[in-house]
Amino acid sequence: MTSILRPSEKIVRDLVEGHVAIVTGAAQGIGFATASLLAKHGARVVLVDLREIDLQRACEQIGLRTTYHVCDVSNWDQQLALFKTVTSTYGPISLLVCNAGVNPEVTRFRKMSPEKRAEMNNQVYYNFLADELEDTKDSDSEPSLKRPSTQIFDVNLNSVIFGLKLGIHYMKPNGGGRIVVIGSAVSYVSRPFNTMYTASKHAVLGLVRSTAQKEDVVQAGISISWIAPWITLTPMVEEITLTTQSDALKSSPEDTAWGILAAAAAGNPNGKGYWVQGTDISEVEGAYSEVARRLKL
Repeated sequence: MTSILRPSEKIVRDLVEGHVAIVTGAAQGIGFATASLLAKHGARVVLVDLREIDLQRACEQIGLRTTYHVCDVSNWDQQLALFKTVTSTYGPISLLVCNAGVNPEVTRFRKMSPEKRAEMNNQVYYNFLADELEDTKDSDSEPSLKRPSTQIFDVNLNSVIFGLKLGIHYMKPNGGGRIVVIGSAVSYVSRPFNTMYTASKHAVLGLVRSTAQKEDVVQAGISISWIAPWITLTPMVEEITLTTQSDALKSSPEDTAWGILAAAAAGNPNGKGYWVQGTDISEVEGAYSEVARRLKL
């Protein structure tokens, strides 16, 4: 892995000043920190999330040149409306940060009674292997296993599929742009207690790796990169720290936001992946590419 320095203030400002950026999942956590840094460096930032009250609060905190758009990014029609509105209102989109994500499995680690945790572990929404049975009150048939929820893929994977398609479509006529997708350390490694989330982030990695190499994307001047944050101390994952060593290096939302800016501001970021842990940023895809070259894949 190759260590990467945080980009300088000048490099970031030269990249984003006066340009339009969209950040999804921006009401808190990594998305909020990223929107804050972009706005600080002169970007016109559109914050995207589900709850208007949270978005209003976020924009008030950041100030500067921010606005918001309420959108369920797992819904194609709503994302399409988002891109149409932003383009017609503020102009061409230069930077897209696909950050929105959910992790229902991790709620089992919230501070609650052992009884409540055991109850959640027996529900397929939180544990897809749970032997939870369908409610058959209105049926004479035998109870059957409940179908696991796939909502996590609607948000973590499908929203990125939609975002890539729309981002590329709207960037092509304007000379290109940069897209950064937020994967996870579990895009590369496994976490047995976080199975569905791990699967969704593995899928995101395959999606962005392949899309970045498409000839029409490269020729259009669009770069696609991604980051793989280790544990970032956000409300979504704060209880995961209970399952890790106390001295394991963790990131603040701003640490991870700087990883996003490093990916966006790199000289040739297309097809690159950046592991973020604490203040350390490392480019990891080069090692995989070298293996592929040796194997002539």
